[in-house]
Amino acid sequence: MPPPVHTAAGIGIALLLGAAPLAGHAQSHYVDVPVVEVEPLLRTVTDRIPHERCYDERVKLLYAGPHSPTPGLVGALVGGSVAGALGHNSRKQPLIAGMGALVGASIGTDMAHRHNARARYLTERRCEVDYELRDRREVSGYRVAYRYGDSIYHTRMDYRPGDTIRLRVDLQPVH
Repeated sequence: MPPPVHTAAGIGIALLLGAAPLAGHAQSHYVDVPVVEVEPLLRTVTDRIPHERCYDERVKLLYAGPHSPTPGLVGALVGGSVAGALGHNSRKQPLIAGMGALVGASIGTDMAHRHNARARYLTERRCEVDYELRDRREVSGYRVAYRYGDSIYHTRMDYRPGDTIRLRVDLQPVH
């Protein structure tokens, strides 16, 4: 009776590979198989790109002109004189004149500040950082279809293969 076909085929493959007949241990060999299709696997990556945006802004500055004590002194003299004249029949005339001088000095100083206050405009450069979002597609790997025997198999690879890929074929008896 001839040996079963699968045993003869197994012995033939084992002899072809230079291995001992199936003795209960796995046997491996390598074969190059044709690649039939390569599909890039793409993913979207968003880049955040900083760029500076600058603009000119007009800024108002207030400043007092040269400060002089003269308006305050003139205000004190006028205020003291007017108050002294109004209270000339009172025994508190010196106190009234002094209060008039203080009020007059304050009014004279305030008027001088309002008159001398000047607005000056400057142009200041202001800058801000804005971010532009840009999407780009990049290859994250490849889906590879290859033929082994009469079947098509698929695998994922990190690099684009050539026309063939190498397979490790393990032969192991089934118990």
